[in-house]
Amino acid sequence: MFTKIPVYGQLINSDRDSLKAAGVELLIATMFSLLPIWLYPIIVRVGFAEEFWQHAKEFVENGEFFLFSSALVGPLIYSITKKYGEEGTTEEGGGRFPHIKSIQFPYGFWFVIISVFTCVFSAIFFGLMRANTVNNFPINLDRESLFAVSTIMYGFTLSCFFCVSVYRLNLENTTRAFGEDTKDLMKQWEHEND
Repeated sequence: MFTKIPVYGQLINSDRDSLKAAGVELLIATMFSLLPIWLYPIIVRVGFAEEFWQHAKEFVENGEFFLFSSALVGPLIYSITKKYGEEGTTEEGGGRFPHIKSIQFPYGFWFVIISVFTCVFSAIFFGLMRANTVNNFPINLDRESLFAVSTIMYGFTLSCFFCVSVYRLNLENTTRAFGEDTKDLMKQWEHEND
């Protein structure tokens, strides 16, 4: 039943080593991408005994998580299409841009759709928040709700990044395992014919 859920379904069948390695990748990516948000509040907390969470929230309450969500989409799409997308010929693509006919990656279509919607919604919501801050936009926005939406969107994008990492590692490990089996078979065949 769980395997039918788009994006997350194959996590249950994933290799434990892939899950662990993807978790480390996610932790490192999150830690360094959010460095501007958590480093300064730590310095202020240690140096001046001011509240950590208040300063951290000030750094993201204007919709910055929308930007972080969009920024995560680039590496996600690159991971999917780098090795697992089939490009069309220059005649098919018109010679201007690469034309990807299909993506041979688990849930590749879903990840592309999620990425497009993430970028579109992030642009709209971040733009609305900025326009309201800078120009006294005529629409009255509930900033707390938009902050909650940005946090949820960022968490969801992180979960997609984790899933792509897990599936990429599973595919790499499977290819490596098939390669080892082929090498063993060739060695056995060579020894039998000696």
